[in-house]
Amino acid sequence: MARLKTGWNQRGRARSLEEIGSAISFNIWQIAGQGVLDLENEGFETTTQSQRLDVLTEYAAYLLQLVDRMVFDRFDLEQRNRLISAAGLHMADILQDNRIETDGPGDYHKPFLDLLNRRFAEYAQCQFDRKDGPSFVYLRLVGDHVSAQMGEKDNKWITGYVIDIAGPKLFKSLKRVLPGLLDPAQRGLEEEHDMELGKNYEL
Repeated sequence: MARLKTGWNQRGRARSLEEIGSAISFNIWQIAGQGVLDLENEGFETTTQSQRLDVLTEYAAYLLQLVDRMVFDRFDLEQRNRLISAAGLHMADILQDNRIETDGPGDYHKPFLDLLNRRFAEYAQCQFDRKDGPSFVYLRLVGDHVSAQMGEKDNKWITGYVIDIAGPKLFKSLKRVLPGLLDPAQRGLEEEHDMELGKNYEL
């Protein structure tokens, strides 16, 4: 597995929400990619690189929605929207490059962003606990989506695997890397706030 970004080299420097979103998207992509490898190592077969990307995008959508839940009490709505939007758009760029390699030229941004929006609407109805993570219903929904991408051969076993193993493991990986990325964002917001307070407005 590629090394995850758990913090920043220049630790004292504040970061914008857009920078944080980009770093989060990188980690989500790596964690989701490892999730696909784990699936194959368990004996569930993918036949093409394109199918692997289909599964990876389902994991990525699940993880991005988890980020939104995990930062709920750290940022206000507008800030969360900036963060999640930046992460989603950056992941769309990553996917675009990968899809061109596997499926040929085309615009893959919009289908991916449409998928993210659909999944956000679905997962928003599921319960989440900051300590224990996503609920059974949440995990079952992810499992069903992954199973649909994997085809009929192992279909009946994949949802159970995601519920019991993959879903919780992906959550734990995200939970491990997220705090170190968020602190510089909050320092950046504090600096923005201080600058606003220091402005002189002419009437």
